[in-house]
Amino acid sequence: DVPSTQYSNLACWHTINNAYTRKAADHFDFIRAQSAEKDKIDLLLKLVRERSGHWLAMQVEEGKIALSDSGETRIDMSRIAQDLDVAVSREQFDSAVERLVAKVETTVTALLADAGVQPDQVDTLFFTGGTSRVPLLRERLSALLPQAKAREGDLFGSIGAGLALDAARKFS
Repeated sequence: DVPSTQYSNLACWHTINNAYTRKAADHFDFIRAQSAEKDKIDLLLKLVRERSGHWLAMQVEEGKIALSDSGETRIDMSRIAQDLDVAVSREQFDSAVERLVAKVETTVTALLADAGVQPDQVDTLFFTGGTSRVPLLRERLSALLPQAKAREGDLFGSIGAGLALDAARKFS
């Protein structure tokens, strides 16, 4: 088993560069030396040595987007090894994001309680941002707010537009 530190580094856009440090390289070398499956570790090492972590993050993002509209997708990994791709199902994706979706549900429930609003009093559920396309998130929030009609804006531009408006308000 590879320690989770290196997977965590490669899992978040802002920490990917941590996988390219000398300390991480030494850690990878140690992991490889201890590994019974060096061929698999070598694929990970190739990814890191070629500084392809951000490329991998984009491949995963494309897979996430595809799974918002279909039950299965394939993630192209041919940059790491010729003809390598990985099949991912919606069920696998749902399992991977379940804990995060549950945290959103908990936050919304707490927000409603703090505001003194009952879930059936909410009449509109506005989805914005790319993550709001995740089917499991939509299903859970729609179930949590049964009277709310789902609406969506510019899924990919509205967050940036809102930040720009806020910046204009704060710095004008």
